[in-house]
Amino acid sequence: YGTGAFVSSFVLLGKYGLSRGFDAYDDGFHDQRHPEIVERRAGDTLRRARDWLSRKKQPWFCWVHLYDPHIPYDPPPPYDKRFKSQPYDGEVAYMDAQLGAFLQHLERSGILGSTVVVICGDHGESLGEHGELTHGIFLYEATTRVPLLVHLPGQTEGDHFSDTVGLVALSPTLRALCALPATASDGASL
Repeated sequence: YGTGAFVSSFVLLGKYGLSRGFDAYDDGFHDQRHPEIVERRAGDTLRRARDWLSRKKQPWFCWVHLYDPHIPYDPPPPYDKRFKSQPYDGEVAYMDAQLGAFLQHLERSGILGSTVVVICGDHGESLGEHGELTHGIFLYEATTRVPLLVHLPGQTEGDHFSDTVGLVALSPTLRALCALPATASDGASL
């Protein structure tokens, strides 16, 4: 598999070791001369991932990390005006639109029909619940319950897991779907 990662936040810079094992690790938005730039928008990150995918002929694994709905909430136009009183929602709407355009591109390119797509969150935002404005202090459901969507090639209808699952199940699930052997550190596949 060719492997590529495209990240949108300084917390995932390759220098912290997360680039290990990737053929391409795109964290080039961060410039030591401008340490105040700590993130890039979803559209920029997804464009880079799309360009990388357009050059792939072999089987591939692509990780795309989007960071938009994080404080300070500052959605780009026109989302800044549409969500003036709820900028967090504006950032979510912007990111959703960019991700939708990316998936449409994959579909038009004929890639989506043979691709496992996983969309998940790593945490939620409290948005004032329990006195926490963002995340990182408390472990209430607002920050620990996250979306996990898996779309399989050829899938036309959705299904729902009623059991609680964890993101730790992603690695063994993807390995099983790709007929790759499990590793000793893998948990249970979904």
